[in-house]
Amino acid sequence: MVHAPFPTAYVLTLRGTVDANAGEDLEADFARATSCGLRLIVDLGSLEHGDETLLGLLLDARPTGGLDLVGPLSPSLQRRLHTAGLADWFTIQPTLTAALHH
Repeated sequence: MVHAPFPTAYVLTLRGTVDANAGEDLEADFARATSCGLRLIVDLGSLEHGDETLLGLLLDARPTGGLDLVGPLSPSLQRRLHTAGLADWFTIQPTLTAALHH
């Protein structure tokens, strides 16, 4: 997990696997990101797998001032979003640059 504040957004970059084992550290990172008052961008382009833990954090972050996701999303995450009926709930940008200028 890498996080960085930009002038117009707070960017969280997730890599590898995000599941229940990510736990409190990931929750703290999302809490810090959503409390800063900036739009949140979550870069998922290097994420191989995200479970319901990640979906819960993304859903919780939606109403906090804006949320964009950066892809491409892994096939497993795409399936999880579609299966949960959440695919249309998020704006997915092709690159971080596009998300920062959105």
